[in-house]
Amino acid sequence: MADLITEYANYDAFVREWHSETLTDDDGSLEEARNRGLLNERNSRQLWQLLGLLDPDELLIQLPEWLADEKGGSMNRTTAIMFVGTITRETDDAILFENSAAAQPLMQLAHKIHSLERGIENIGADTDHHERLAKQLEDYHQQICNREGLPSLSDEWLPKSQLIAAVRRRE
Repeated sequence: MADLITEYANYDAFVREWHSETLTDDDGSLEEARNRGLLNERNSRQLWQLLGLLDPDELLIQLPEWLADEKGGSMNRTTAIMFVGTITRETDDAILFENSAAAQPLMQLAHKIHSLERGIENIGADTDHHERLAKQLEDYHQQICNREGLPSLSDEWLPKSQLIAAVRRRE
């Protein structure tokens, strides 16, 4: 399974690889690509934030749209193609991906959590505002853990050959 999952400890390495299909050697450094607007930095940052909140045995997978359609990842007339979940079994050709949830709504929650954590750091600890932010932060963490109601994949085997990406953040 280790050869299937790509782990990243560094945000820039993650971004370069995540955007490898759109970045070329002619695009220069990652900083130059950012300055030229070649990266979806907002989406990449939210994805990185989500990866940081996942349990150690969880990962993010990206599927082709046809496979996501087949396995049941529809949300609001669009097909979710990125999911977080756990690989519980593996063969040479396929993985059993369980406890999955669409990544997009979780990415938005991860961004809210990150913003709240930064906000809490910047205000005094003994204020009503601090308490409200801490309560909100707790609620968002609970929503990340409780993924009921989010689109998910059926708990069945996915062919390894069709996985576009399988990534995990390493601390």
